[in-house]
Amino acid sequence: MGHVPAGSIPAKGPGPHLQGREHRGVGARRPTLNRRQLASTGESLAAAFLSRRQARIIARNVRVGRGEIDLVVALGGRRIAVEVKTIQTGGLDDPAYAFTPAKAAQVRFLANRLRIPRVDLIAVSIGPTGVAIRWIPEVA
Repeated sequence: MGHVPAGSIPAKGPGPHLQGREHRGVGARRPTLNRRQLASTGESLAAAFLSRRQARIIARNVRVGRGEIDLVVALGGRRIAVEVKTIQTGGLDDPAYAFTPAKAAQVRFLANRLRIPRVDLIAVSIGPTGVAIRWIPEVA
């Protein structure tokens, strides 16, 4: 409960005589990213992750008709289409669950149109304790 000053409160509304809202560290909400920011952050993390593993990033957000491939990389002389799934979590959620059979079929179709033989998935979890990245090769 806040402090209630003695006497009447002016009709104008709150002023310097009223205590402001307190924000405590415990239970305070962490800032969340909107959907586009989250996707862009996940793709950047995935690109850096793959680069550290000797993959060369050829392109990002490649439009193919009405669809899009998140990353196209070259690794070991092969081109790979990479789908990135990112979630912001406070628990043990797995972003790979968002890669449904329908999404797998769509990404496989788009990769075939570009004559890319392989589709991989990068699952990125961004949480209060850090970032977890999991690479799942040849998902579609």
